[in-house]
Amino acid sequence: MNNIRFKDTIQEEDWLIILAAFILFLMFGMNWFFNNNDLVQKEPVRIHIREGMSFKEVVDSLSKYRLINSKTAFSFVGRFLGAEKKIKSGYHLLHYGKSNYDYINDLVTGKNLVNVMVTIPEGLSLKEIAELFGKVFEFSKEDFLRVASDTILLKEYEVDHITFEGYLMPDTYEFSELNNPVIVLRKLANEFKAFYDKNIKPYQSKVGLSKNQIITLASIIEAETNHIEEMPKIAGVYLNRLKRGMKLQADPTVIYALGERTKRVLYRDLKIKSPYNTYLNHDLPPGPINCPGRDALRAAVNPEKHNYLYFVSSGDGKTHIFARTYSEHQRNVLKYRNSQ
Repeated sequence: MNNIRFKDTIQEEDWLIILAAFILFLMFGMNWFFNNNDLVQKEPVRIHIREGMSFKEVVDSLSKYRLINSKTAFSFVGRFLGAEKKIKSGYHLLHYGKSNYDYINDLVTGKNLVNVMVTIPEGLSLKEIAELFGKVFEFSKEDFLRVASDTILLKEYEVDHITFEGYLMPDTYEFSELNNPVIVLRKLANEFKAFYDKNIKPYQSKVGLSKNQIITLASIIEAETNHIEEMPKIAGVYLNRLKRGMKLQADPTVIYALGERTKRVLYRDLKIKSPYNTYLNHDLPPGPINCPGRDALRAAVNPEKHNYLYFVSSGDGKTHIFARTYSEHQRNVLKYRNSQ
């Protein structure tokens, strides 16, 4: 009888311990769920949750930006709510000082997802654009380059080249889709096609060049100068050389053939064997060397009429000095070298 009473007493104490532990757990749990994290700053922060990110990586990201006080507490709340695989990818604009529960709710519902603004400067090559996108979007630069050489898309957009090099319009774009390189490329290609068809195509016959040649010329102009007022004059130089059967001898085409940007073209670089090397080959290269902007495209079909055949940097890093004869050009080159 005593043993039975003793056992009953233990069971009652166990229940009390369990109840106390449950209450304690509930108190901590409520705290972990609903207590606000520290208000580190008033301005929200943009967190990028990439597609396929593990829940641990999400927690680490929030901790890195000091949105949460405890990774353990946040992880517990997330797992308790079964949110590990429900968090939406994209850019979330999160405010400081919210509870773990609120953060989980925001990430799962995507209520604070924001579009991404991306600026593509004039003169970037297709490879450089792909590298830029690879840092911002949820696909790799290789994914984008594969799409940019898709034969079906090239045909759809009337691209007279093996890739979309030169056929994407530099500008600032807003994106909501972050994991689809086709959608991203289409946005840039649509902008380019709309501009070209309206503003360039009607004047195409004026210079006697094909669409691909005009874009190629514009890309060389873009690489030569960022001084808009000078672009039509440079266009005139290259068209004059083409009419005379002269090699273009454009340094930017050699740089493109080298495969990497460099500020100075060396003498040995001029001998690189490539269809893009206009020091060795006549006529324009087989395709654009970058994605030119609107001003360079306009200059290609609205060249300045003159007799210049040469130009060299004036030394200010912005403008050029033009010459009609080779001897005059050599004097300008000497002046440039002496100024350096």
